[in-house]
Amino acid sequence: MNRIGICVLLLVTWGGLLWAQQAQEERISVSQEVDWQGGVLILEVAMAMEANEFDPSSRFDAEREIERLLPGLFMSSVVEIPFDSYRTVGARLKEDQMLFQRLERTAVSSATKNFSRVRRDLQEIQIQYLFPFYGEGGFAVPLILHSRPHPVERKLGFVPSRNFTGLVIYARGELPAHGKDIRQQVRPALFPTLYDEQMNPVLTAQMCDPAYLKRWGMVAYSDSEGSSALLERIGAAPLRTVARGVFGINATDLLLPDEAVDRLVVREANREMLSQGRVLIVIEPAED
Repeated sequence: MNRIGICVLLLVTWGGLLWAQQAQEERISVSQEVDWQGGVLILEVAMAMEANEFDPSSRFDAEREIERLLPGLFMSSVVEIPFDSYRTVGARLKEDQMLFQRLERTAVSSATKNFSRVRRDLQEIQIQYLFPFYGEGGFAVPLILHSRPHPVERKLGFVPSRNFTGLVIYARGELPAHGKDIRQQVRPALFPTLYDEQMNPVLTAQMCDPAYLKRWGMVAYSDSEGSSALLERIGAAPLRTVARGVFGINATDLLLPDEAVDRLVVREANREMLSQGRVLIVIEPAED
């Protein structure tokens, strides 16, 4: 076979492979949900199947094909999650190619298959995967790069206070947006910043102990503080306060009353509590 014939054959072969892969991916649909209260990314993947080809082996092949595509499906879903006040996870990953690879490898290895089922008409297989934010294999863990926390700034002078077991911030509804002539609802993020009313940082991700960040993140989000699961985090005697405003391109950061901030940072025990991420932000219930 001459050289031109070989080139034509290779082009036809590669074209056929790309067409086959595209045809396979067109049979797949993906839906996602970020559960901020549960700290988990929920990914539901469905693959269409011909009814007359269904048998146990075809289901196995479909599941294996979905698992092959899962790293790409996960990365496509995670990139739009707010990272901080001005970046998404995708924007953060663009800054560090090695971080992209670590995140992909860590998250997919820890994914939990919540269910796998075939639709009654045998036209589709549906699989739901859960990707935890934190804990062993959590996808936010590779994003935590510091090894020692920066100190939470100390308040000098005397302020009447006591030791608190946590911090609860009520941030329901629309709040004044700092630097904007609008009101906005706070938007959950992996690493928000807390400020006082003069925009001095009270708590940032770099001020948090990385061991606690990897354990449960910088803050928890919930539509109430009544969950028993939150008790370990905020304890029985937290300081409760109401956010004064939101800040950031993504409206993720909160402004706290100066009085509450002073009561927190005047005591070493409270500064340590903040560095452990013992913070709950109470937000609006998720829409059904």
